[in-house]
Amino acid sequence: MKKYTFVFVLFVSVFSAPVYAQTGGNETYKFLNLPVSARGSALGGKLFSVRDNNPALAIMNPSMLNPSMSMGTSLNLVDYFSNALYGHLNYIHSFKNVGTFDLGLQFASYGSFQGYDIYGNETGKFTASDFALITGYGKEFVDSMFSMGMNMKWIFSKYENYFSAGLAVDFAASYYSRPKNLSLTLLIGNLGTQFKTYSGIREKIPLEIQLAISQRLKHLPVRYCITLQHLQKWNLSYTDPTDPFATIDAETGEPKQKPKWRQFANNLFRHVVFGLEILPVKYISLQLSHNYDVRQEMKSIEKPGMTGWAYGAGIHVYHFDLYYARNHNNLASVPNHFTLSVNISNFLKDKK
Repeated sequence: MKKYTFVFVLFVSVFSAPVYAQTGGNETYKFLNLPVSARGSALGGKLFSVRDNNPALAIMNPSMLNPSMSMGTSLNLVDYFSNALYGHLNYIHSFKNVGTFDLGLQFASYGSFQGYDIYGNETGKFTASDFALITGYGKEFVDSMFSMGMNMKWIFSKYENYFSAGLAVDFAASYYSRPKNLSLTLLIGNLGTQFKTYSGIREKIPLEIQLAISQRLKHLPVRYCITLQHLQKWNLSYTDPTDPFATIDAETGEPKQKPKWRQFANNLFRHVVFGLEILPVKYISLQLSHNYDVRQEMKSIEKPGMTGWAYGAGIHVYHFDLYYARNHNNLASVPNHFTLSVNISNFLKDKK
């Protein structure tokens, strides 16, 4: 049974998040890197720096917690691969002269599996899931130009009879220019440790440093978003030994290395995620993004398709925000992301 469970755990650790061959595989709790909202997923699935009252943004960017989000709640659900399902639920409340707090739950359920022993005999079904209880805090300074925030994540994971627990912290700092409608955020995410291992082997938590900038243009209904990802590591490139189109060195039999300038450009663009948010009218928004690193790691050599692209739309009706997104992380399956957000305080104001 342990043999088959080990294969399953390896499968989950690889596919429980968008897979990057050079930035994953040596870490656990990869579900922490899954996009926390449809809007964020449509804009590349990484750090999203924008200041508004959307409560779904607070889980990934706690420095954007502000009083306008108070009594806001959001629910994010994703129909992931096969029978897998993941999502987020959070509630925000602000206290005068103290700051803004966020309480959230992040979960991922991978479905039910049939177990077998080493002889092929059925041993019964088992399940696998990950959970994180998140508490966040954000505070504004200097007339709301600067803000800081942090998330504390209590992590629990159970695969068949294997259980693990850990603790991770996010630290974020943001700058916001109201006249230019520009936001800038630096995030150190998932800084922590695994204090209860699955089987006695301690694994790393997926630490990542990101820098994001966004700005709504003054004379166009467009907001651009640029995220620099994996800043803790420069070299994200990978040479695929099975690539049939690779140029082989006749003497060594190994694939030839690309020129230095091409290697530099390839690594540079792997760190960059581009996104656009179009706001044609007050109640509708459209999102589009491209992640070069995902495209290079996950595309099929014969048919790259739309791998690395993501898109979505949002509808704002009454006090509800509904977002939908599709993120092309590979050709096998394209998950559907749904996020519903509402601010309860707006209903109370209407009642008064």
